[in-house]
Amino acid sequence: MSAAQDAWLAFLLPAEGLTLSVTPTDPGNWTSGIEGIGELVGTKYGISAAVYPTTDIAALTLAEAQALQLADYWTPVGADSLPPPLAFLVADAAYMSGPRTAARQLQVMVGTAQDGAVGPVTIAALTAQIAKLGMCEVLAEWSARRVLFEAGLPIWGTDKGGWVRRVMRGLLVAKSLDVPALAVSGGAVA
Repeated sequence: MSAAQDAWLAFLLPAEGLTLSVTPTDPGNWTSGIEGIGELVGTKYGISAAVYPTTDIAALTLAEAQALQLADYWTPVGADSLPPPLAFLVADAAYMSGPRTAARQLQVMVGTAQDGAVGPVTIAALTAQIAKLGMCEVLAEWSARRVLFEAGLPIWGTDKGGWVRRVMRGLLVAKSLDVPALAVSGGAVA
């Protein structure tokens, strides 16, 4: 596993919870995602019954949860092709808002077509943006855009403090993954 993957998985634990949560008012704890409809199953390690209705959430191990997180959020946004700091932040955005939304947000930021799939064109545009602005500025831009996105959600008033703290903590972790001598060229991290 890469340092960025390790950091992201470690970041998810306290952010998403270490124990089984069966709060009836949390729509993620219901197999249908809507309180009172479906079965109250719960959420564990951030894996929710609403997203994984056939998974035995109560019996879920940390290793199983992390395998789902990597397969369903890290990989779909092409995180292994991104510089580690952005891999961390884009994967976390995928976890919070869905992989296609996170990929589109990255594409908007770098000015490419918004097809929801991070590929060579997006990577090349990101590489150019990093070369022009520097990694620190790109990380700040991404984080600002994430806060603005979250602020546009209907439940912003309820969860704004937690979301802003998560984005800011994520930025600090991502910055720690930035290697000053990191050479980015030709769409690949050298």
